[in-house]
Amino acid sequence: MGYIKEQIRQLFKENGGYAGAKRVSTNWFKESLDARDKLDVKYTRKRFEPGKIYVFKYENPVTQETMPWWDKAPVVLALDNPERDHTDYGVNLNLLPARFRQEILDQLYTRLNSKIQANIKGNKASDAVKQRPLVDLKYAAVKAYLDRFGLGFAIRRYLPNLKKNQAVVSYESWPKIAICEFAKIHGASIGQIRKEFIQYNVENRNKTKASGLKKDDKGKNDNNNLNI
Repeated sequence: MGYIKEQIRQLFKENGGYAGAKRVSTNWFKESLDARDKLDVKYTRKRFEPGKIYVFKYENPVTQETMPWWDKAPVVLALDNPERDHTDYGVNLNLLPARFRQEILDQLYTRLNSKIQANIKGNKASDAVKQRPLVDLKYAAVKAYLDRFGLGFAIRRYLPNLKKNQAVVSYESWPKIAICEFAKIHGASIGQIRKEFIQYNVENRNKTKASGLKKDDKGKNDNNNLNI
């Protein structure tokens, strides 16, 4: 168990379980966003920086006519852009069941701990804007890693000019944001999203077995969920 899971367990203990911890974390986000003296959640208009978590509104995708559903309030772990185009890529954590969301953040925090620790010291401590990106968080590598567990389902891309009220979250606040439930799905229920997640997982495993993909071939931009 890494830092993220330990902190989440402590939040559960201090607040009487999951429901209490979620309420406290949601209130923390809203209060921090509106408070001038709080830096752990701040509005930003910058493009995604790899490794940072962003919360924003995305109400009108340009491809919405071909999309059966989309999330109007994504919480996204940013990745680099493999195509070097005008869109932002990331993992929409809202689309993953809570235990998977917490697991991926726990593992990434552990793997990138030395770089994160360098970002939470001095004048960068709890300052979401000043903290530097995790440049090692490459799309291809992360997708290959996620698809081992069927989590590539949550990779999405976004047009920067369509994002509204975008806020960035400090590394120290990952445990709290992992508990928050901000999903606002248009065109489907959370139950339907969970079913699609399971189906993606099954199909991805079958595809990998049938194709005999080499390790270096995995993670290429073959994700059909990259609507914008």
